[in-house]
Amino acid sequence: MTTYKITVAVLIALGVGGCVTPPPYRSGTQDTAGRPQTAVLVQAPLVANEKMLHDLFAPDLAQDAPESRQTVKNATDAAQARALAYMQKAMETQTGIRIVTSEGVTRAINRLRINHADTVVTPEIAEQLRAVSGADVILRFRITDYGLTPKSWRKAVIVFEVTTTLAIAAIAYANPATRPIAGVYLVTETIEETAEAYGGFWALDNIYRPVRIEAELITLDTGTQAWKDSATGFSDRSVSRLVRKVGATERDTQLDSALHDAVNLIVADLRKALPQGAPRLDGDAIGK
Repeated sequence: MTTYKITVAVLIALGVGGCVTPPPYRSGTQDTAGRPQTAVLVQAPLVANEKMLHDLFAPDLAQDAPESRQTVKNATDAAQARALAYMQKAMETQTGIRIVTSEGVTRAINRLRINHADTVVTPEIAEQLRAVSGADVILRFRITDYGLTPKSWRKAVIVFEVTTTLAIAAIAYANPATRPIAGVYLVTETIEETAEAYGGFWALDNIYRPVRIEAELITLDTGTQAWKDSATGFSDRSVSRLVRKVGATERDTQLDSALHDAVNLIVADLRKALPQGAPRLDGDAIGK
């Protein structure tokens, strides 16, 4: 029963993530078609649980050891550098929007703290960046889960588990014949299902190394959010990873593939949300 419930919950998460129509693009006044021509690309810091990153990149080192912290930092810095490069290429080839870069733009992003996900881009901030860059919009993104089952999925599965377990226990308690076992069922199921749920997350992590990206488009003429979405990418599937040790090279290849996938998905969602007629300069998405 537990496996069935976990499978249903994960499928629900996948369905919600993959089947929802991207929110409509709310354009400013960039051009007569309402489609931006130029953008400033901003990456906010990667979000991840430090212990999980340690277990992924430095499992043989003490978590608080300087070598461990440096190993994790090197891995996440490299991931963010690749993500930025992949996102710029995907934006320009899939949407035709040109990315504006310069030292002045970089200084403005840092000074205005636009590269912090919690910074609200006000009309005043937008106007300052527009004056420096001449761009129409900001595309701000960040990696929220790297090589691990997305936190939102984990929460969804656990909530689903708790809800169904409580419902079954309530039904058992309502029947006088099964009332004596209701409490025992609740305790044992909670323990077993929690363990199995986390076992399922471990399996998903090892087989696919999921990478999740969140992104938003902000117009610089008004400072308003025109679009927001998220996407989760996966590496190739190899069930044998559950029964053998996955080396660092294979792990890094998985992560790179999943990162490519997530970037392609999020940019494809943006392209669908843009007004019709948005050009695509290259017929193919960036390769995995």
